[in-house]
Amino acid sequence: MRKFLISLLLASAVATPALAGLRDSSDRQQAREERQQARQEKQAARAEARNERAASARVERNVEPRQQFVARPQFNGGAQPDANVMRSERDSQRAAARNDRVQQREQRQAARDLRQSTRPVPNVMRNRNELVVSKTPRPGTQPPLRVENRRTPAVQWSTSWRNNNRYDWQNYRHRHRSLFHLGFYYDPFGWGYSPFQIGWRMWPAYYGSRYWINDPWMYRLPYAPPGYRWVRYWNDALLVDTWTGTVVDVIPGFFW
Repeated sequence: MRKFLISLLLASAVATPALAGLRDSSDRQQAREERQQARQEKQAARAEARNERAASARVERNVEPRQQFVARPQFNGGAQPDANVMRSERDSQRAAARNDRVQQREQRQAARDLRQSTRPVPNVMRNRNELVVSKTPRPGTQPPLRVENRRTPAVQWSTSWRNNNRYDWQNYRHRHRSLFHLGFYYDPFGWGYSPFQIGWRMWPAYYGSRYWINDPWMYRLPYAPPGYRWVRYWNDALLVDTWTGTVVDVIPGFFW
C-alpha cells in the first residue's frame, strides 16, 4: 500500500508541469485569437465609418441641387422634377438663348440692308457682267462698244505709276490745296455722282473737252498716251479711252 502511494505521488509530480504547460499554451492561443478578433472588429468599424461618411457626402451633394427647385413650379401633380426633367429644362433654355441670338443677328442684318436700300442706286452698276448697254443715255447704262476701226492704237495701261515718287500727287496736294479745289461740277445729264470703275464705259458727254485735265503734270499725274485723256468726273480723276469711252484708271476723291 505504501509503495502504491509513493508511485501515485511520483506520477502526479511528473504530470503537474505537463498540465501547466498545456494550460499556458492554450491561454496564449486564446489571447492571440481575442486580439485578432478585436483588430478585425476595429477594422470593420473604421470601414463602416468611412462608408457612412461617403454616403453622407453623396446625400449632401444630391440634396443641394434639388433644393434649388423648391421655389420653382412643380410638375406631375406636385412631384419634384427628376434629373431628366432638369436636363430637358436646361436644354430648352439654351435653345431659346440660341434662337434669340440668331433673331438678333437677323434683325441687325435686316436693319443694315434697309439702310443700304435707302441709298440712291448707282448710275453705273459695280458688277461688269451686269452693266446695261443702251443706245439711249439713261441712269445705270453705258454706251455700246464701238465696232469701227480705231484711229489710234490701244495701249496696255499700268497703274504701277503710283509707286513712283515723282507722281506723289497726295503730298503735292497737301502743299497746294487751292490748286485741287475746282469748285462746282456740271453733270451733263444731271444724274448725280456714281463712282466709276476700271473697265466701265462712259457716255461721251462725260469726257468732252470741257472736262479734260489739260496739264496732268500740274497735278502730278502721268501724261496720257495718244487717244486717252485725264478727265474730271465730279471730284474723281479718270483716265478715259476717248475712242470707246472705257475707263482705264480711277483716282477717287482727287479734287475737293
